[in-house]
Amino acid sequence: MFSLDDFAKLQFLQGRWKGTSPDGKEFFEEYERPEPGVLQSRRYDSAAFTDGADSARISLNDGEVLSRWGEFTWRAAEIHPDSATFTPVNAPGTFVWQVVDDATLDATQRWNADGREQEYTLRLTRVGG
Repeated sequence: MFSLDDFAKLQFLQGRWKGTSPDGKEFFEEYERPEPGVLQSRRYDSAAFTDGADSARISLNDGEVLSRWGEFTWRAAEIHPDSATFTPVNAPGTFVWQVVDDATLDATQRWNADGREQEYTLRLTRVGG
C-alpha cells in the first residue's frame, strides 16, 4: 500500500528528458504532475517538445501506484526518493528508474525472451533547468 507521500517521491521524474532508443533514434520525454496523485508523461520526436508522439500515466488509486502506457499496465513494487521499480500487471516485463545524478536518470527494462532474462538500460539526461 502506497500513500500520497510515497507517490510524491516520484518527483525525481518531473521535468524534461532526452534519451536514445535502442535503434539509435533520439527521443524526448516530459513528466508533469497535474494532480497530487498523477504523473503524466509525454514523448516527443524533437527537442521542441511539441506534437507529442505518445503518452503514459502513473497514478495512485486506493494504495496502488499503476503505470499505464497503451495497452500495458505495471504496478509499483518499490518507490524511493531516487528509484522506483514497477512489475508487470499485463506487460512484457519489469522496469526500474534509477537516479544517477541531478541531470541523469537510467530506465532499465527487464524481460524474458526465449527462456532467457534480457535487460536494456536507457540513459536519460535532463533538458533545461
